[in-house]
Amino acid sequence: MKKINVFSFLLILFTAFSMNAQTVSLTVPDKLVNPGEWFTIGIKASDFDNIASMQYAIQWNPDIIEFQSVTGLNSNMPDFTAINSFNIAHSAEGRLRVSWYWFDPVTSSGVSLDDNATLFNINFKAVGGMGSNTMLEITDDTTVNPPFVIEIANFDQEVAVNIDNGKVTISGTSASEETYTEDFTLFQNSPNPFSEITYISFNLNSGDNAKLTIFDSSGKAVFSQNKKFPAGISRIPVRRDMLSSAGTYFYTLETARATATRQLIMQ
Repeated sequence: MKKINVFSFLLILFTAFSMNAQTVSLTVPDKLVNPGEWFTIGIKASDFDNIASMQYAIQWNPDIIEFQSVTGLNSNMPDFTAINSFNIAHSAEGRLRVSWYWFDPVTSSGVSLDDNATLFNINFKAVGGMGSNTMLEITDDTTVNPPFVIEIANFDQEVAVNIDNGKVTISGTSASEETYTEDFTLFQNSPNPFSEITYISFNLNSGDNAKLTIFDSSGKAVFSQNKKFPAGISRIPVRRDMLSSAGTYFYTLETARATATRQLIMQ
């Protein structure tokens, strides 16, 4: 979105001092997801006070997460619609553009939102392999001419923008020998790498239903066990004939409240 020409002089005049007067913060949260999971990321804003316009691009790696839709547009922003405010023509390439403009012609005021308000949600599907990740970034779009740059403004002046970008990670490995969650501790299988047999161990804080799943490098489940395990340490043997071939695998332990994933290697 480009500013209306009548505002150009005012934008230049006020930029020198207005950029220090107000700073809008845009936040993209980090997200940990499972392979194949459909998930939602909420784009949030703080110090969004008397704002009349905004524009920016959002970019990601489409080999890791696949765009599905935009939903949950903030109802306190007039004329903010999925059709008019979002250009998703290049979403398959990992890029969309956001633009919005509105002010009250009587009071010359824009829109004010509560801090940490959700501007809109982006819905994705995790399509990358386990352990992969991508930044989800609010940024300029330099693929067009002129560039589609980040701008947020009041009725008569541009304001500063602080951006806290996020990362989406598809459940992967940890470098430590164990992974702690609120429900359990998941240990590194031993031995690792292995040739004939290895053991996956975990320690449940209390007796509970838990699901252990082993995935191959493409994300296909090759083994699963779902049952109630007692409190304390459980030890699950994994034999060579349970897996399809030598290579890298990932195992995930899930309860109703927690999930953890580690890597195992069969030689």
